[in-house]
Amino acid sequence: MGNRAFETAVEVYLRTQPKYTLSCGETTAIFFPRTFVEWNNLKHRIWDEADVLTHLLSNVRADDVFYDIGANMGIYACLVGVRQPDATIVGFEPYPPNVESLRKNLAANGIDAIVIEQPLSDASSNEAFFVYDTLDAGAQHGSLDTDYPTGDPLVSFTVETVTGDELVASERIPAPTVLKVDVQGSGLAVLDGLESTLLADECRLVYVEAHDNRKQLEDRLASLGYETSLLTVDRAQKDPTIVGVRNEQPTSPN
Repeated sequence: MGNRAFETAVEVYLRTQPKYTLSCGETTAIFFPRTFVEWNNLKHRIWDEADVLTHLLSNVRADDVFYDIGANMGIYACLVGVRQPDATIVGFEPYPPNVESLRKNLAANGIDAIVIEQPLSDASSNEAFFVYDTLDAGAQHGSLDTDYPTGDPLVSFTVETVTGDELVASERIPAPTVLKVDVQGSGLAVLDGLESTLLADECRLVYVEAHDNRKQLEDRLASLGYETSLLTVDRAQKDPTIVGVRNEQPTSPN
């Protein structure tokens, strides 16, 4: 009862459309949370990934093309865009309520990003996309994968998947130099669909959130020429995030 009363109080507060300021080190971005889930993502959940966020922001460069794959409401995309205003930001997010928030938050920070509303995979096809945790904006557990998420999905809808290599080859988006991948279990398919792009010399740094598939992801990155290390995600029973660095690059987690 107490938790629900607190959530209701937050939801009432959010109707005033408050501005939420999020700072990581010297980088500050603003957000406009629309739901309790989004507010909680900003207030609490993102700090479970503090090591990942800090490492990324300390390594991104002005000339980077940053892919935020599984962008959600745009926390990573906005902070990277503020940190390096000359970088190119590409956000990937297939869940419509999240897309609305992503676009709003990018605009609030003056970031002229590219937003792709198709999920990345290893082939272009029509597939079912499942949402497990909430129907609200800020949903974290949406995926093409049905193995990692637990419980029954709240909703599913048909999406047209696309490979990252296809998007780059068709010049819809520029090739990345830095990527963050958080796609709830389908990360291996995303990497497979980006094989040619990830093999390019320009691509230097890849962050992949593991979901019971850490060994497969590490092996795949190694096969593409990346040395891997780990960054802790401070969440119960949560795999660490894998950092892949091109072999000739000196960067390593702090």
